[in-house]
Amino acid sequence: MIDFSVTKQEYQNDLTELIRLFEGATNEDLSLAVDYEARETSFWVSVKSDKYDGFNKNFYFPFGMYDDLMRKRVEKRWLKVAIYRTLCFLTGVKLPYGCLTGIRPTKLYTEIQNDREYYGKSAREVFVNDYGVSLEKVALIEKIVEVQSPLRQKADNEYDVFVFIPFCPTKCAYCSFVSLPLDKQKKLVAPYVECLIRELEQTHELIKRKGWKIRATYIGGGTPTSIGAELLDEVLKHCHFGAKEFTVEAGRPDTIDKKIIEVLLSHGVTRISVNPQTFNAKTLERIGRRHTVGDAVNAYSLAKGKLDVNMDLIAMLPDETFDDFKFSVDTAVALAPENITVHTLYLKKGSQLRQGGYDNTDCATASKMVDYAYKKLTEAGYVPYYMYRQKYTSGNLENVGYAKPDKECLYNIDIMEEDTSIIANGANGISKKFDGKINLITRCANYKEPLEYIKSIDLMLERQCKFWDTSCH
Repeated sequence: MIDFSVTKQEYQNDLTELIRLFEGATNEDLSLAVDYEARETSFWVSVKSDKYDGFNKNFYFPFGMYDDLMRKRVEKRWLKVAIYRTLCFLTGVKLPYGCLTGIRPTKLYTEIQNDREYYGKSAREVFVNDYGVSLEKVALIEKIVEVQSPLRQKADNEYDVFVFIPFCPTKCAYCSFVSLPLDKQKKLVAPYVECLIRELEQTHELIKRKGWKIRATYIGGGTPTSIGAELLDEVLKHCHFGAKEFTVEAGRPDTIDKKIIEVLLSHGVTRISVNPQTFNAKTLERIGRRHTVGDAVNAYSLAKGKLDVNMDLIAMLPDETFDDFKFSVDTAVALAPENITVHTLYLKKGSQLRQGGYDNTDCATASKMVDYAYKKLTEAGYVPYYMYRQKYTSGNLENVGYAKPDKECLYNIDIMEEDTSIIANGANGISKKFDGKINLITRCANYKEPLEYIKSIDLMLERQCKFWDTSCH
């Protein structure tokens, strides 16, 4: 346990998150007291600890004249660096991503790379020397940035469309998303689809009126295919936006049959997910998936050669050893889908596993699993093309999407790098308007819960119209 206090509360949440990451990597009990002050040409940070008598470490970082927003960014940056360096000294522990607590390392790397004049050094130097990111993780970030570079070239009028269908056959034990088990929410499905179609019709009108081009359409969830072929067909009828890429998160193998595949193909879908998460039967039962390993293989066989397929795997699932995870990775590689995404288990407050007290903080095992996946997949010809991190993740690690050459998912890149405007439809959908000239993102969120969305659909439609600066009809 690390007892942490800071003289001003302005950055408490971000700094506490860094402390929490360290707590997962060390069993030491110690206290930290942090004081700081912006001076004329430097930013002073003092860190005291009870581990050693009279311990007091002082840092002086370069500091200039900034507007209020930039001042906060720089102050928070140097506070994290000072606290991280102190904790490394006191505990002997180093984290793979150093003092970084954000979820988009590649986005930050690119921003620094594009603003070298301000930082006075390369992005690599900032990541390694200032932030303390390991050389292995910097190399991974650089590889992803390199792969993404040509795929991020787009016209100003190119947008993405996101459609959310929040229903699943069952709720997985690790899940904290807005997703409703179908057996308890069947009465909501039809009215939800009806409201969603109304919003999609408005989205069509908006795109036509503005003259936008759609780069990627992504139907996410939940498990969109869980609503059945008939209702899915109705939704997809209204998702013909002329996108280069059209993804449906089929996700749960037990929702995929010949009829579903026929519906997807009839509407020009190009890419789906068939997510085993693991190829170990006992683990599937443990996490509440309610499908078999055979179901995953059969569902993949139905889609193979007709659609590009992504398979999700999760490292650090309950009771899984390194050999269990290795078997899942090896099995997925042998099946050879176009995409394989390797997640590191994270436990948010709403998940059954966290509520049940499952401990996913074995950093050494998590790192061994993730490192093996990288080695196996890259040797098999896959390239890492997008990544993100989450709170409460095993080993303070990352989620990485791997793809065969020219099979990268454009939407995954766009959503993580936040450089593309996204028109979101459905409950919990968050539309994002990106202004590349000033690097600004503004957001418009629909109601989170499906029932609220249904009851407030007229308000949602009006809100989206105003957000996109257009007249409503």
